[in-house]
Amino acid sequence: MPRNELEAVLDYILNKAEPREFEVIVKAVQRRARDQKAFERIGGEGPEAMARRMAGELQRDVGATMESVRGTVRNFITEIIRKNAPEISEADLQALLDECAPPEGAARKAAPKSPLPPEALLGMVRSFAEYSLGSMAPSRSRELWESNSRWQEEYWAAFPAEVKALVKAFLEGSIDEETFGKGLLSVLGL
Repeated sequence: MPRNELEAVLDYILNKAEPREFEVIVKAVQRRARDQKAFERIGGEGPEAMARRMAGELQRDVGATMESVRGTVRNFITEIIRKNAPEISEADLQALLDECAPPEGAARKAAPKSPLPPEALLGMVRSFAEYSLGSMAPSRSRELWESNSRWQEEYWAAFPAEVKALVKAFLEGSIDEETFGKGLLSVLGL
């Protein structure tokens, strides 16, 4: 705090504060002293430093999770390709994998090409999956059918290939809900 600001604060506290204001100031100072002692007991970190540290840890953890999901998606795509095109060369397989799910450290490409924003695709995928699994609320189902009787076909047609592969794997039970959700967020770039 600049010296002139400190002097102004002290002048206000010592000379101008009404008794009620002075009481509030005293309580604020006591609280600050208590907080500082508490911070010293937990390693001297204040809220700002703690928030920065925790954000860094969270970012590392999310990064590790995303790399795990990327590996799962790459393995799943490999299985699908080998099952449907056993004659594919290793080089072509790697090129397809790198396009659909870049390896760790590769430059991130944008979300799959779609005229729809990733958030809209995410909502559409959730509705599609909920309906397909029979877990959609009847009111939501009715709303979708009343607005467009071809909504399922139109949603499916709007999904990029990577999203279709994830949805298909999830609905067939090849991947669990957590892997599906993380893979979907990764593929959509969210």
